[in-house]
Amino acid sequence: MQIPMQATSASIRRAKFDRAFTVQDDVPSCSRKAGQNGSIRKSARFATRSRSQRRGTLSSIASLSFSQKQALTASWRLLRPQAPGLFRKVFLELEIVSSKVKQIFYKALCVDAFNKDEENIATMDVHIRLMVKFFDDLLATLDDEAECTNRMKRIGTSHAVLARTCGFTSDIWERLGEITMERICAHELVQKTREAARAWRVLLACIIDELRGGFDGEARYYKKTSSAEHLDEVENANNGDDDTASNGIHEKMRQLRLEYDSTVPYE
Repeated sequence: MQIPMQATSASIRRAKFDRAFTVQDDVPSCSRKAGQNGSIRKSARFATRSRSQRRGTLSSIASLSFSQKQALTASWRLLRPQAPGLFRKVFLELEIVSSKVKQIFYKALCVDAFNKDEENIATMDVHIRLMVKFFDDLLATLDDEAECTNRMKRIGTSHAVLARTCGFTSDIWERLGEITMERICAHELVQKTREAARAWRVLLACIIDELRGGFDGEARYYKKTSSAEHLDEVENANNGDDDTASNGIHEKMRQLRLEYDSTVPYE
């Protein structure tokens, strides 16, 4: 009876030892797995960041090849006679998705009806003509990337005042880009060549990026300056209140002194 008990106790101790040794061996393997998972997540982050960087570089004038620039110029030459009607549809659709744009165009139309001396640049008709001219000038200077981007950014900057006066937001530029891209890239004259459709997507993405960048930068500047002006006004108002209060106290003290002097008998 004793031998089996000793064998049993020995086997139990051996099993405990083996189990403890196995657990110790499993710790490095777990850490290795964690390290592998960490490296996988790290590589995934790098891959995601590199994809975002590639998307950023794709929407630039410099990324357009010579054949794509030729396709843009040729397709715009064919599209140019229909451009006013095309851009009118773009702005009408933009009015549907953005009530702010509809209000701006409506107010501009009302003001233009009473102002016959000079043209109101905020109306839809003028915006259509300016948009056609914008693409005329842009496609004529595609080889000068700095000039193209500066022209786009200036237009975005000039609209920043609408953020303060009309509630214009940068999301409106995104809606404009989506509608314009859908209208132009789906046009039969552009669909004739695959290269033209790709080139228009790249160009329109670049335009919207620069318009929004110029708008956001100038809108932030307006916000900072308006906040600083508001603080100055509040400070001046507070200083004015302090001066008024102090002047009132001095006036009351003078009146009390006069009343006191009038009650004191002369010697």
